[in-house]
Amino acid sequence: MGITSKSLGLVALLCAAACHQQPQSAATATAPQKAAAAEPCKLKVGWDPWEPYQYETADGQIAGLDVELARELADTAGCSLNFVQGNWADHLAAIKTGDIDLLLAATPNSQREPFAIFSEPYRDENMAMFIRSDKLEELGDQSLAELVAKGKRVAVTDGYFYGPEVAEMMTADDTAGAFVRSRIVEAGYARLVDGQVDVLLDDPVVAASVLRRKGWSDAVARHPGQVHDGQVALMFSRASVPQDLVQRFEKALELSRRSGRIESVVARYVDQDMSGKSDKKSLN
Repeated sequence: MGITSKSLGLVALLCAAACHQQPQSAATATAPQKAAAAEPCKLKVGWDPWEPYQYETADGQIAGLDVELARELADTAGCSLNFVQGNWADHLAAIKTGDIDLLLAATPNSQREPFAIFSEPYRDENMAMFIRSDKLEELGDQSLAELVAKGKRVAVTDGYFYGPEVAEMMTADDTAGAFVRSRIVEAGYARLVDGQVDVLLDDPVVAASVLRRKGWSDAVARHPGQVHDGQVALMFSRASVPQDLVQRFEKALELSRRSGRIESVVARYVDQDMSGKSDKKSLN
């Protein structure tokens, strides 16, 4: 049976319409995918010099135990990290506003929960007391509370958490005046060596690094008393980091924990610094 010219024209029009509509539909379907691909995961990470956990090398690289772990976790979670130097107190303020997205080695507590989301803890931390070596016999058998009651002055770093008991003493009317705050850790050590304070509170691994680098290992001794034992976590800003991204980091953290990677990295840094065999060169 023959095909008329009118039938051919109708077929041509239908084909043209179908061909015109197909790319339009495909473009509509892929638009959300393109928008998602255009938004890579980039996080601003606040850091302050706290060797061997966070520090700057002689060639200007940000390194350390927490930094190394954070980079590996971020890589697994599909994110890149931009490290921003500052002091801890300023970083805490920036986490509240979302100007900083992530802080490392943060202690979870109720005061921070309104503005922060915490990961599961990834390593242990403890805080100890340090005094001048020539005062060890005089002060070594007294607790922090006893030393404060006797009018001794205690060096702390602004914004750091030293456990609930110390936090209470730092805010109580009758004991708050005993605590001398510094914006950076090493300022407290200088005050201790110079005799401006009697006691300093810090992580013993950090203390070993600072005292060795500054040449103060003989001048400062660790007090027998313990201040606080706890665990630290990643702290994300509620203002800038969505919950699903926190979950991606949680999954990466669990994988790293199961593989033994976290334990291996912690042991390497802590063993080096406590033994004095670290070959790091810090500018801070």
